[in-house]
Amino acid sequence: MSTTNENAAVRSDGGTAFIASLTRVLGEWTAPEFLTAVAAREGVDLDPGAITMVTILANTGPQRPSQLAADMVTGASNISKIAARLESSDLARRTTDPADARAQQVELTAAGHRVAAALVRAGNGLVDELLDGWPQPDRAEFTRLLAKFEQSTISLSARLAGKP
Repeated sequence: MSTTNENAAVRSDGGTAFIASLTRVLGEWTAPEFLTAVAAREGVDLDPGAITMVTILANTGPQRPSQLAADMVTGASNISKIAARLESSDLARRTTDPADARAQQVELTAAGHRVAAALVRAGNGLVDELLDGWPQPDRAEFTRLLAKFEQSTISLSARLAGKP
């Protein structure tokens, strides 16, 4: 039978190992070289900021620059520069916000949607490669647990922000 101190040690050590692994994974996945190399596998030659903006716009639809800045955790000036690069490549365009004619929003063009689809293929290929050799039950369990962890993270984030 384990003692309270032993349980605390297991939780502590397990938590430390978990945080260390998660930090390494997030560090790799968010490294500019990793992101651009994964995208390049599907012929996408964009900088990390542009990849992120295309992904957000593909998932959310047209967004005001202020919302993109919040989503990307960056400033308005950087959003303007990224949007301009996407516009010059015909991947995005600025349009009038239908909710407020005084405001603009950024939306993907047809070419931008094709690039977004290529990024999804690149991501799927990455996951397939990372899970190569994993038995199907392990893949399914990992996916289930990751989705559960995602929901716990979203709930905690909302509570920390004072949202119900």
